[in-house]
Amino acid sequence: MRVGIGFSSTGHTVVDGRVASEMAVQQSGKPVLTLLLTTTNYYLENVLTAVKEVIGSSKLIGACVPGIIANLELYERGVCVLTISGEGIDAVTHLEKDISRSSYRKGEEAGKALLQKAGESPGTLLLFPDTSTPNISGLLRGLYNVMGPAFEFVGGGSGSSLDFETAYQFTDAGISSDALAIAIIRGINFRMGLGHGWKPVGEPLVVTRAQGRRVYEIDGLPALERYSALIGLKDKNDERAFPYYSIKYPLGLPAAGGDFIIRYALKPGKDKSILFATEIPQNAVATIMHAETEDLVAAAAEITHEVLDTPEHPKLIIIFDCISRRLIMKESFSRELEAVGRNRKINVPVIGMLSFGEISSIAGVPLFYNKTIVVAAGW
Repeated sequence: MRVGIGFSSTGHTVVDGRVASEMAVQQSGKPVLTLLLTTTNYYLENVLTAVKEVIGSSKLIGACVPGIIANLELYERGVCVLTISGEGIDAVTHLEKDISRSSYRKGEEAGKALLQKAGESPGTLLLFPDTSTPNISGLLRGLYNVMGPAFEFVGGGSGSSLDFETAYQFTDAGISSDALAIAIIRGINFRMGLGHGWKPVGEPLVVTRAQGRRVYEIDGLPALERYSALIGLKDKNDERAFPYYSIKYPLGLPAAGGDFIIRYALKPGKDKSILFATEIPQNAVATIMHAETEDLVAAAAEITHEVLDTPEHPKLIIIFDCISRRLIMKESFSRELEAVGRNRKINVPVIGMLSFGEISSIAGVPLFYNKTIVVAAGW
């Protein structure tokens, strides 16, 4: 396997698409699969056209993201292209549109389309969903219902801001929003890990009434009232203060092995409910979580060490790192990337993104995570 990576940030749409692609292809040769990440300040149709002129018939998958990680540097503007070539490597892509109409059914339809194109041989699914869609967990359940346990799942939610403005996903077939860009990759072995560093603070609570992403009651009380008291927000009606506290004090749902799945509270409703980034099951037991920068950095270092502690020689590393971790750590976010880099062998290309939720099947089935870092190494 040969891998190439290119990055350009002149701000000129066609130039950056072409330059990043040419840099990558010079290293990899004619690619079988191309990963394309762009920030929001581009005419995406022109970027895609420029990239496709360079990569030829290569399959392509990617998304528009708020931040690009290229060789362990974070960029808020630019185009990044990673190309993969090699005998025995195969990829098939699919762009499932209108996923908000019925998330579970759309997941099933995406799985059926992929299997029809690519057959049922095991492989790795790389996913970029539009996370402004209300039910990504349902989308993953529908996809898994069709694909089954023979496939591994890894990916990240695309978006442009925490207000969930229009996000874009793309494959070699084109560009869409409210979509799932997905690829089956065969001929590459992936080793994956995830971690977050969040720790429980306080007593367990019960989500006594919820529907989808909206929580109405916690411990039998209006959700906003109870959550505000638990996290120390004195004025529960101060909508400007709510994000400052909620980003630091998410909910944790107990998971196997004593760990927690993190759920992020986005904003309060006028009815004293709370809208979360991901669905919260009714009657779920949860706890308030908190982390310092040291905890977040340590978690990134630990999982990267686990992923790269192998006699194999990874040829590429893909990172999905929640945007909220960047917002919490601010200038210290570079320490997280440095922690990942300490375990990297020299010259292994790294591509990644600030994501709106992370996807991994490390638990056996694909789950949607918040405020987490997912690392995948391939060879």
